Amino acid sequence: MKKEPLISFQLRKALAKKNGMVPIYCCLRYNNTRCVFNIKIDVFPSEWDGNNTRVIGPRKRELNLQLENIRISILRKYHELSKTNVHLTGKSIVIYYKNKSLIMNSIINVFKKHNNNMEKLVGKAFSFGSLKNYKTTLKRMVTFIKENYYENDLSLDKINYDFIQNFSQYILEKTPCNHNGMMKHMQRLKKIINICIKQRYINHNPFDGFSINFKRSNRVFLSNDELQSLTDITLRKSLSKIRDIFLCSCYTGLSYVDIKKLSRKNIRRGNDGFMWIFINREKTNIPSNIPLLPKAEEIILEYKNSHDNDLIFPVISNQKINRHLKEIATICGINKKLTFHSARHTFATTITLTNGMPIETVSKMLGHNNLRTTQIYAKVIDAKVSSDMKLLREKFI
Repeated sequence: MKKEPLISFQLRKALAKKNGMVPIYCCLRYNNTRCVFNIKIDVFPSEWDGNNTRVIGPRKRELNLQLENIRISILRKYHELSKTNVHLTGKSIVIYYKNKSLIMNSIINVFKKHNNNMEKLVGKAFSFGSLKNYKTTLKRMVTFIKENYYENDLSLDKINYDFIQNFSQYILEKTPCNHNGMMKHMQRLKKIINICIKQRYINHNPFDGFSINFKRSNRVFLSNDELQSLTDITLRKSLSKIRDIFLCSCYTGLSYVDIKKLSRKNIRRGNDGFMWIFINREKTNIPSNIPLLPKAEEIILEYKNSHDNDLIFPVISNQKINRHLKEIATICGINKKLTFHSARHTFATTITLTNGMPIETVSKMLGHNNLRTTQIYAKVIDAKVSSDMKLLREKFI
């Protein structure tokens, strides 16, 4: 049988008011946790028996009855709470007693609270894309808990290393995620766990011993010859639109979410007299200002002048674009697994870095947070130089 919380009352003399009265605070101890709160009852120091923690004097009957009612009410709330999955601490018991909007100390409820707070800051501190990712991780976790624990939620005291390990395994086995995709989910979960630790909902870190690591991915990009082949090929109308949007990304470095929201107001003449794209990246909200290369300007003008809509390009889902890119690659004889993100890689490698553009300039146009992200592309270029040089050496042997 669980031990009941220890409840006592004390004067907070340091908080004495101008009239000399001092507030009484309730101190609740439970399982090595402690929570102290104001019960909104004030007395003069002369009315307080510190040894017995009770009121004395003319008001003793009235005020001691109030203290006893508070103690009984807290215990009642404790017994209600102990029948749930909530991880019991002094703080969680007091929160429930106060009848505040209780976010139960359970993993799903804490995760939901985080996402709700995040949603209020979309466009200010977070992007819609980041919120969408956290919602996806939460959705995966809800399904995981239902399938493996037969519960709708779990109290935080059940979140241990095994839970973390099993969740990562579940993502790899039951979802389309690869290793890096799984690690992104684990990164997001780790943030939620860190919130729980800071809030003192838990006093252990279930991620201890679990390594968050990412494998270097094979970044697919097009060569100049492949770009030319893609440009020259005759395609049916539906595929031609996909090709044009993809090529525009190849020559601007815009991601799918950014090119999808590209509007007339983003296309303006710069101080140099040339046309530019001025846009904030959806993912990071970092400005990405890009001078338009002739091919990108040609495509944008063609679509801009073909309709009166504010958006430059027709809205097509990323999944549909990737499906059609596979077909286009086959038609062009390009033996690579093209996705829309390959266009951004192509801009960073074939279009800019290979042609000697400084990496700092490329990083700014891509809207990267730091130079290290862009340096990944420089390593790709180095690897290609090494491979090409190897072929050249063989000709001299």
